[in-house]
This record gives sequence, structure tokens and C-alpha cells, in this order.
Amino acid sequence: MVEVEKLNVHFGKKHIVRDVSFNVNKGEIIGMFGISGAGKTTIIRVLTCQIVQKYWSGKVNVTGLSPQKKRNHGVILSNIGYVPQLEQLNLYFDLSPLANVEIFTSTYGMSKIEATKVAKDLFTILDIPKDMWNKRVKYMSGGEKKRLSMAIGLIHNPNVLFLDEPTTGVDASKRYEILSYLKKLNQKLQTTMFIITHDLEAALICDKAAILREGKMLSFDSPQKLINSLPSNGMIARVTIDNLNQQIISIIQQFSPIQEILRVGNEVVEIMMDDFEVNLPKLIQFIVNKGFNITAMSRDIATFRRFFQIRIKEEEQKEKDQSTLLVENKEVENEKT
Repeated sequence: MVEVEKLNVHFGKKHIVRDVSFNVNKGEIIGMFGISGAGKTTIIRVLTCQIVQKYWSGKVNVTGLSPQKKRNHGVILSNIGYVPQLEQLNLYFDLSPLANVEIFTSTYGMSKIEATKVAKDLFTILDIPKDMWNKRVKYMSGGEKKRLSMAIGLIHNPNVLFLDEPTTGVDASKRYEILSYLKKLNQKLQTTMFIITHDLEAALICDKAAILREGKMLSFDSPQKLINSLPSNGMIARVTIDNLNQQIISIIQQFSPIQEILRVGNEVVEIMMDDFEVNLPKLIQFIVNKGFNITAMSRDIATFRRFFQIRIKEEEQKEKDQSTLLVENKEVENEKT
């Protein structure tokens, strides 16, 4: 459905996206994760023909067509759907949901009868109450507006649906509900979906997760495979230690099999290490021998959130090391001079 190879985006001297490559198959849900400025939205703007070709280079195909050629834009846009972060951008709040559908489907040449039938099917899948179908959108709850926005994005049965921060503005308790509806739509319609989000919990419904930082693709694979790439397939020892502080953490880190140690609470650390089953009892003994009091210990599997934090931390450390090396090399050159 989507093919991207060595995509670079420049705006003047700013290099926004750097050599990004990935492929997406029909029916997959792709999560694009990263903090603001990571390049997520810029990549999507290329895929949805919002950035003219003079600003980007590389090979890009969306539903078999390249947005590089302006003559393809109309066909690409008819093949994709887009759900913006803010419902105000694609909903008319003073009209009913069905009236909204009529307006949007008229641009695709759909008849009123056909549009109404498709809309009612989508409203039913998305649990939009029937008594709201003919009432003004402004009277709908935040979650209902989100679901209506999704229905509008899907009304013309696109091959690919792009969703910008679909859980933003929704109560925390409703986030999983929105994600559940997206998965339900994906399974029923086989629509390929891109979710652009800060919400790491969205990985729960994704077939592939892309982690981006400062325009670079750090990782792209299924969330489970990414977690399994951690030491001992992502096994974690969660240890609670009395009076935990940074000095204690530094001492524990001297246990050589440890690959990662993260403080996750006032007195709690999560530890990843090689040969987890063999080294876990040795770790406990090491901590006890150092005179620290363990009050609780459990074992678990890392979440995607934990993988994300570790991957970003690794990249930050790599950049820090490179920066230090450049400074040292410069100092050596100055000494030689």
C-alpha cells in the first residue's frame, strides 16, 4: 500500500526528514511515534500530497502511485482518507452527522442514498447512537465526535486512512475505547491505517511501530519484535529497595550482566540483563551483599513504552558521544596547529 525509500525533506537549510525508508502492506496498522519535531507529520504530509516535490527527494509510492507526479494527486487523494487531530477541521458542528456525510460524499460523487447507507453502517460499527444521527454535532460528546470524524474519513472506502493524534482531547478512560474502535474498523474493512501519535499505548493495536527522532527512523517493526530485541527478550526484574538513591543505582550497575537499569519510582528500579534466568538470583545476592534492603521483587516483560524510552535514550547517548568525540578531535587539531 505504501512504499518509502530514502525519503529526505528540506525546507531551506533545515533537514526535517533524513533517509527514512519503510514499506506497509494492505490491512496493516502502522503507529508513528515520537516527540514533537520527530518528523511524523512531515512524512504524512508527503504521503498525502501536501508537500510539493521540490522540498523532498526519494522514492515514494502510495497505493501504487507516486505523489512526485502532480497528475497522480487526484487519484491518490481519492484512494486515501484523513482524520485530523481537531474535529473542527473536518466536521460542521451546526449540522447533523448525516448532513456532514452528505457534504463530504458529494465531493466523491456518491449519491445521497449510497452515502446514507454507508454512513449508517459506519455509525453502527462505531457505536454512534441512532438518536444522535439527526441532531447537531455540537451536542455530541468528545468521544462521539472522534468516532464521527473517523467515519467521515472512511466514508469513501479509502485504501489507506491517516489519523493524526486520534486519542488527543479524549478522556484517559476513553483512549482505549477509541483504539478498540480503530482495530474493529481495520479488521472489518481491511483498511490500512497510519496512526500519528504521542500516545505510546496505541502500539497495542499496531502491526508495526515506527519510532522517529529528529527526522530519523530509529526502529520499524512489530511492537513485539522490538520488545524481543531487548536483552533476554525484554524480561525485566522490578526491584524495590529501601532508601534508593543514585549512588545505590550506580553500585547495582556494577553487576556486569546488567544492560539497562531505570528508576521507575521513588524506591523502584527496573533491570534488564543478559541470561535473565541464570543471573536473576545472582543479582539479588549481589544487591544483598552490598548491604541494601530489598523489600519487593517481581519479574515482568517490558512494554512498548519501555522499549521506546530505552531506544530514545540510546540515540541521545550516541549523539552525546559523537559530540564529545568531535570536540576532542577539534582540540587535538588545535594542539597540532
